[in-house]
Amino acid sequence: MKKIAVALALAVSLGSSSAKELTPERIFSSPSLDGETIRGLKICPDGSRVTFLRGKESDYERLDLWEYNLKEQQSRLLFDSDTLHSGDEKLSDEEKARRERLRLSGTGIVSYQWSKDGKALFFPLAGDVYYWKVGSEGARKVVSTPEFETDVKFSPKGRCLSYIREQNLYVLDLETGRETAVTKGGGGVIKYGMAEFVAQEEMNRLTGYWWSEDESKIAFIKVDESPVKEVVRSEIYAEEIKHVKQRYPFAGAKNAELALGIVELKSGEKKWVNLGEDKDFYLPRVKWTKDSSLLSFQWQSRDQKTIESKTVRWPTMDVQPLHDEKSETWLNLHEDFHFLKDQKHYVAASERDGFKHLYLFNLKGEVVRQLTKGSWVVDELEHVSEKQGKVYFTGRKDTPIERHLYSLPLAGGESEKVSSRQGFHDITFSKDGESYVDKFSTISTPPQVSLHRKSGKRLTWLSENKVDESHPLYSYLSDW
Repeated sequence: MKKIAVALALAVSLGSSSAKELTPERIFSSPSLDGETIRGLKICPDGSRVTFLRGKESDYERLDLWEYNLKEQQSRLLFDSDTLHSGDEKLSDEEKARRERLRLSGTGIVSYQWSKDGKALFFPLAGDVYYWKVGSEGARKVVSTPEFETDVKFSPKGRCLSYIREQNLYVLDLETGRETAVTKGGGGVIKYGMAEFVAQEEMNRLTGYWWSEDESKIAFIKVDESPVKEVVRSEIYAEEIKHVKQRYPFAGAKNAELALGIVELKSGEKKWVNLGEDKDFYLPRVKWTKDSSLLSFQWQSRDQKTIESKTVRWPTMDVQPLHDEKSETWLNLHEDFHFLKDQKHYVAASERDGFKHLYLFNLKGEVVRQLTKGSWVVDELEHVSEKQGKVYFTGRKDTPIERHLYSLPLAGGESEKVSSRQGFHDITFSKDGESYVDKFSTISTPPQVSLHRKSGKRLTWLSENKVDESHPLYSYLSDW
């Protein structure tokens, strides 16, 4: 998208002279005219540091893990990918597809995750998993097998890691080093804990399992691809063409069959959710409530005109409805679903009045109040701070061509704009809601990344990316 934006800017430029001519060839060559780019920005849950991925000076596609320490007010390299693994990285087909869908380009450390308490993090590298406890010397390899582990996650309390290996779900106890196979029947057309093709490609659901808050249970999806037609597709490379067999769900043809289960880890007992007689449906979203015995999920009709939000309670497996969404055409999916700590309410987005807005519901699915309204759309629910009694969201309230951060009282009232610079703001909040990272850009401004207080006050630049004489764009400004 960035390169398209550059090309669009070129097309509408006034053609004035510049020190260097901006050509299509230059737009698509290195170094990128975006300048410095940092990825994977996350605020450590304890608020002490901001971590991010940065390319090496010698190879900007080879990523290392960095931090900005708020107390020391400086950046430093946490982990050098070459130090940990300098050989080739042979990705599994599943991992290749997963990275493409997550837009995880490059090599080295391309992703990582903090534990919920901010005391540890892990990152996959070359098919293995490295774990670092804050304050310890270096990261230790905790998963090292000939197979490739995908979709690695921390358990909510950080005591375990979970992952998918060869179409089964595993849990690793970090203290004892004991690995447990949660499922054992995966293989061939059967997949456990994995998202099916349609969910990954069309619904932005790239996982198939979810931990409960107290770590006692995991909800997971069983995928049976046997009804899906097998085809041969071509993978085209510079030196060869490979023919690969794949089960591909053509439009109107049969999809994979899905089942939703819950496993209690201590006993190993598994139970299945009653999803009805109709086997032709989607499960676009699954999410635990603050009650670790109550799981929520969305059932979507094949024609995508109906979404039924429901809950299921362990161990009775009693299914109860929340709210429904219906449309004469189709329904847009979103991730804007937040359960409150009172275990009685949740905040969710809906387009029921013609625009995407936020609502407060009770657990009967009844609207308590509409939080936002008007002839404009909410982009994303960014953070709910019950301590502050505020909801933070990004949206297009003031103009459809800019994206700003807003806040409003959870109890109802007018929203206030938090961000100030005219342009596009991509927001990542800290767990406590006291600060956020803002990735800002416009059609004429390369991406800039800064750390802010919840009030909007900027604390520091993480990447000012100023267009000065050292910036790749500087020589082309007049053509830009």
